[in-house]
This record gives sequence, structure tokens and C-alpha cells, in this order.
Amino acid sequence: MAGNARGDETYDVEIRWTTHGVAHIRAADWASLGFGQGYGCARDNLATIADQVVKVRSERARFHGAGSEGAHLATDFGYRALGVVDRAPALQAAQPANVGAMVTGYVAGYNAWVEESRAAGSLPAWCHEAEWIRPITELDLYAYLGDVALMASGRNLAPLIGRAEAPGPDGPVPASPVTALGSAAASNGWVMGRDATASGHGMVLANPHFPWYGEARFWECHLVIPGELDVYGVSLLGTPGVQMGFNAGVGWAHTFSCGHRFTLYQLELAPGAPTRYRYGDEIRDLTPTLHTVAMLEGEAIHDVERTLWTSHHGPMVNLPLLGWGLETGYAYRDANTENTAVLEQFLRMNQARDLDEFQAVFADVKSLPWVNTLATDRSGRVWYIDASATPRISSGAQQRFAARVNDDLVAALLYEARVAVLDGSDPDDEWLDAPDARSPGLEPPGALPQLERTDFFVNANDSHWLPNPAEPLEGHSVLHGFERVAIRPRGRSNLALASALAARGSVTLDDLVETVFANRSFTADLLLDEVVARCRAAGRIVVEGHDADLERAADVLETWDRTVDLGAVGATLWRETMSSFPPAAWREQGPLFAEPFDPHDPVATPRGLAPPPPAGEDPVAHAVGHAMRVLAAAGVAVDAPLGDVQWAVRGTERIPIHGGGEAEGVMNVLGPTGALSSASLEPPPPPLTTIPGRTERSGIGVGGYQVTYGASFLMAVELTAHGPRGVGLMAYGQSGDPSSPHHRDGTEAYAAKRVRPLLFTDADIDTDPTLERRELSAPRPAAG
Repeated sequence: MAGNARGDETYDVEIRWTTHGVAHIRAADWASLGFGQGYGCARDNLATIADQVVKVRSERARFHGAGSEGAHLATDFGYRALGVVDRAPALQAAQPANVGAMVTGYVAGYNAWVEESRAAGSLPAWCHEAEWIRPITELDLYAYLGDVALMASGRNLAPLIGRAEAPGPDGPVPASPVTALGSAAASNGWVMGRDATASGHGMVLANPHFPWYGEARFWECHLVIPGELDVYGVSLLGTPGVQMGFNAGVGWAHTFSCGHRFTLYQLELAPGAPTRYRYGDEIRDLTPTLHTVAMLEGEAIHDVERTLWTSHHGPMVNLPLLGWGLETGYAYRDANTENTAVLEQFLRMNQARDLDEFQAVFADVKSLPWVNTLATDRSGRVWYIDASATPRISSGAQQRFAARVNDDLVAALLYEARVAVLDGSDPDDEWLDAPDARSPGLEPPGALPQLERTDFFVNANDSHWLPNPAEPLEGHSVLHGFERVAIRPRGRSNLALASALAARGSVTLDDLVETVFANRSFTADLLLDEVVARCRAAGRIVVEGHDADLERAADVLETWDRTVDLGAVGATLWRETMSSFPPAAWREQGPLFAEPFDPHDPVATPRGLAPPPPAGEDPVAHAVGHAMRVLAAAGVAVDAPLGDVQWAVRGTERIPIHGGGEAEGVMNVLGPTGALSSASLEPPPPPLTTIPGRTERSGIGVGGYQVTYGASFLMAVELTAHGPRGVGLMAYGQSGDPSSPHHRDGTEAYAAKRVRPLLFTDADIDTDPTLERRELSAPRPAAG
């Protein structure tokens, strides 16, 4: 590594790139380390990060016009109201010295790559001449980091806030389009303790599911400051540090929490006055703020003004379908608006030497924004916690919330989108303060769902209730998630697989990887034999006016190996059959399952195929017949191998790819649809021609399934007495540039189920066959 001969006058850093473009970054101080990470991440993903800075600066319309259905204007105004730019100086001032130095260096490294790429003409083709790709300031990055903290909340609501204009003389403004409401992502996370592993040491499996395009992607890196930091893992694009990974003593995985990072408040508006609302026994006024953004129209740029409104809870929102009416409106309050310590949280986790130190970070910093955490160390202790920022509400408010989800159609539909609705006109639905909480209105560390054991924990985005079936977590707020409720097939699959492995008591890293790549369909194991028998009994039926040969379907399903591997014949028919039922049917007694969910046997229930009704159409036979019709409409043969009709586009090529979704109940999620929407302008591949009423259910289009979401960073690590040992891959590659070899090499490895070592020691790094080494030195800004 280059020496720091001039003290603190230069950034000095060594970067070694190994197989698949993994960046190993070593520096003597935090600022230089940040320089290397900013430079390396920008080298692979500059345009995507630059676009996010434009977004949080409310400049989408300035560079791209109003957007389809006014989307860019709505986002720009929404971010004005969210105030991430306004809060950036306070966020900057709140950072400890090492965090502040790392951010300073990160910005400098990013800007160094901006200059280098401009000079080399190496920007991606879609934005080669883009003027919005430019150097950024520290405050720009802090504004973006504030946005990352809102990934499970305000980030998704920004367009709804930006459209929240008050009803005028002509009545309410149009409701937001349905596509404007995003939701949370998915993941699998496992930790195996000393009672389960062959070595007696802890193991961690991280299998997050994220979009393959846009800003919500990971970048793989290894960060080293000798004597202070040595951590390997992934960071979200544009963020310093490592959010998920391992060091010499601790390994951890994250999964998106299904709890609530914000609450919507339903307001009872005053008669004839839609900018006033009842609160208890009084009538309050909403507060107007006039916002201005620049918009490109033709060749000219001009200012556009919009008045947005705020209640005492927070900004008003314009919900899809509901809008802001004359009698009812909706405001929102966010648990992460005041979260200034996200970076400190992760950097201190990065430095923890054992599980005790790791746990102490959560108790001291209290700033994890929106994920469950599963962690282990060399001793083989395992820990689960949902430390996500969660509103604290009274027991009465919790009871009313639960009743509302059961009895109120709007509240139930919003809950399915992971949105909690409270009564904004009832003072007893306010958030409550707790002495030890990170911010007013949040749950303190002592109230968070957490548990330590020595066998295993699993989370697959179901509630905190069941990380281990032997010891359910009960008695927590409903805003962490409901307890003693049925879980989804993927969650049941994870728990069944982990329980079986742990009971054996000799789990190895190979076992973890093989379990992910086994691609076994849990719903098929539960129901396939009975569905085949039902098809044979039905023979030929009429579906939507067309003959359906269910004997043919039975032949295909009976010989299917129940996987979503490349060669699996029958996987597509099963996927479309299961997708004919609403997701609620996958976890409850009804048209699919005969036996109901039993909270005392949550992994094995519900089960058994529901019998046909005594009269009328058999929903199971109809679903199979309808699935055959869907496949025909897509031009997909009922006996096509999955690899022939499911692919990922990398550059200009299609790569056949395995994986499935929630309908199949597979652990290894990969497909055309996913939970987390992208807020990026990075263009994905052209979409397939849709099949109305179906593409939104299973993702199928004309030709098959084009993958855009699912498995991202796969990591399996054992914390041994001699150091960590891990394997993994990045399924979509390190680079967002379609012309880069690192845009497709990870995908090819994923398709082949070929993991690589996660190189942690200098000896392993320096002998990597693709090693590329570079020493960087750049002047630092003058002090003061």
C-alpha cells in the first residue's frame, strides 16, 4: 500500500480486485478507506448512484421533464416535503469523527472516479452524455444516506406525498396511480449454533432478495484498516461501510422486517374544510408549504410550484385509489426521520469482536433502520433480534389496530402492502415516548423481540414470532408483526429445512449452500400428489370455454422432480397453478388446504388438499386448467424445462436461470416480480408483452419469465478458531454497466450453482488468479 508520507494531506489507499471484481480495500485511516470505497463502488455503479443524488435533490424533473403521469414532479415535490436535503447538515454534524472522515473520503473517491470516467468516456451507454453525472458534495451524500434510512418507509411514499394537493373548488385531485406505492423486500437469513454445526462454531447464511436493477443493489467489498477494522460483506450502492457480512469474530445476516417503520394516520376532515381535521374534541388546521422545483419542458427549464400540507403527525399523502377526499385524508409519521446514527450502527457492528460486543452496539446506538438481524460468533452462540425502528403505541391502540385489519377492508388491503393505519383523530393512537428509546415515539431496546440460543434461528420475512419453532417470541407489539398467525410457504420451507439440518447436529458450509440450491418446492411436497390424483379424476374439463386435458397435466406434474432447477419439467405448470389462488390461500384453510393452521404446529400446518365442493366447479381442477391456458397464451409448452423459459438478461444476452417464488414455496427466490420497487431511472431490459390479469400474479409474459428480482448476495460463513471461512457469489454481478464483464460473471456462476471462496486473508487475496492491484493517492482538501 502507498505510504502516507505527507501525513493527513493525501488520501492513500490500496485496492485489490479479485474474482468477479470483488474490491479489497486497505488504508491507514478512515478517510482514505472511504476514498477507496467511494472510488471502487462508483467505478462499478456510478450512474445509478448519481441518479439517486438527483432524486433526493429533487432534480428529476429538471433533467428529465415531468415524467409519465407526472412521476418525476411527484417524486421531486415528495422529497422536498420529506426534507432529506434540509436535514443533511444535522446528519453530518451528528457523526462521530471516524464516520465523518469516512464520508468525506467516500465523496472524494466518488468524485475522483467521476473525473476519471469522464476523461475516459467510460460511462454506460444509457447515460453517456448525461450532465447530471457530476461531482457531489458531502451534504449530497448525507441527503442520500437519509433516504436509505427511509427505504422501508418514506422512500416509497415520496411520490404519494408529492401528489398530496388539497381538494379544491373542483373537488379532490386524482388519486395516485397504484404503481406509486412501493413495499418492502424479502430475504432468507439463517444462523447455526454450536449444537447444530459439525465444528461447534457458529455459521451464518445470508440470502437477501433484492431487485436486480436500480439503486437497491449490493456491492461486495472487503474493508481493512490495520488494527481497527477488517470486515467483508456488502453495502448498498452509495453507502460507506458494510451492512451485511462478517469479520474475524462475528457473522451476520439481515432480512427485511415485516413490522412497521411508519404509520399512516387516517384523518376525519372537518365538514366543508378538507384542510382541517378533528383531533379529539378540537379541530386543527393542516399547515401548507409552498414548494418549488425546476422542470425541463422542451428546451426550456422553468419553475413549478405546488402547495403540500402537513398535519401534526406529518406530511399528507395521496394514496392510490383513495386519494385525499372531502371527508377523509391520510398523513404519515416515520420512525427513521430522526435516525442520524445508521452509519455509526453499521460501522460499530463491523468492528465487533464477538457476539457480546455485537449485541452492545444495538443497545448503545439503537439505530438499525428496517431489518431483522441474525448473528453468531466463534463460540457458536446465535442471536435473533428485530431491532428495526418501530413506533410505540398503547395497548388500546394495538387492539384497535388489530381489529381494523380484521374488519376494515381499506386497512386490511393496506396491511397486505405492509402499511399500518391508525386513527389520526384519536389522541390515544399517538406514538408514546419511552426513556431509553433512540428517538421520541419509538420502542426502546428492552421491548424489542430478541432471543439467544445455541442451535439455530431463521427468518424469511415472516414476523418475529417464530425464529425457532422450539421457542416462539410472544408478547410484543403488533407493530412488530402479528404473533400466532400462519406463515408463508417460503417461511415454512426455511424453518423445516433448518430444523432438519440442526437436528442432525453436523451442519457444514456445504450443507447450507446445497440447501439453498436444492430448489425444492415446499408447496409441491405438501400438495402435489393429491393435485395429480384430482387431475386424473377430473379428466377433461372446460375452462373459460376451452377444453383442458387434465390427464396431460397430471402426466407432467407426476414426473416433475419438484424443483425449480433449469431442467425441471412441470415447474412452470405448478407455478401457474398455485398463482391462480390468492396469496392468502397459500397460508390458510380454504380452497387449497383442508386442515387449518395450528399455532402449536406452525411449520406443518395448514396441510392436505381441500376436498372438492359437493356441487359446482372444483377450484383445484379449474386452477390447473387455467394454468394450462395461461402457459398457452404465453407460448410456453406445458412440458417446457424451466431453463428454456426463464432467463436473466445481462448485456445483450439471455442467461437461463433457476429459482422460483412464493407460490412454489422455494427458498431460492428468483423471478420476474418482487416486493421492493425501484426508485431508479436505470433502464431494465425491455419488458415482455404482458398477459392481462396474469403477469402481475406470477410474472409470466409472452415467452416466459424474465428475471428482475430475487437472489442477490449469497454468503455462507463459518467463524472458526483460525479465522472465518466462507463461500458465496453475487448473483447479478458487481457492476450495473451492461458492458462490464462483472455485469454477467456472477449471473453465470449463479446459473451454474458455482460459489467461490470469500477471500479474507492476504495470502488468499494475493494468489487469486484474476488479481488486479492499484494504489491510489489524491490530495485532501485543506483543513478549515
